[in-house]
Amino acid sequence: MTNRIDMAVLAANSEGAPDLYLTFVEATDLQYNEGQHYDMAIARAEEEGYRAPMIAFDPNDAASRMLRDAVSFMDGDTGEV
Repeated sequence: MTNRIDMAVLAANSEGAPDLYLTFVEATDLQYNEGQHYDMAIARAEEEGYRAPMIAFDPNDAASRMLRDAVSFMDGDTGEV
């Protein structure tokens, strides 16, 4: 049985600019526990033309939790870091 895991991959787009690629993967509990879902997400990003450097994260990673704060910060809604 697999679980859908929402993923984000921070990578360089086809123009070389930093970008976020949003996707999901289907992974078993074993694949998740071994971190294979990160590799799956990066492979999808590569198939879509993204390139290194790349780092993937799932909803349980600190980077994912920080995205909400980053949006507010980048929009100037808060001066706090």
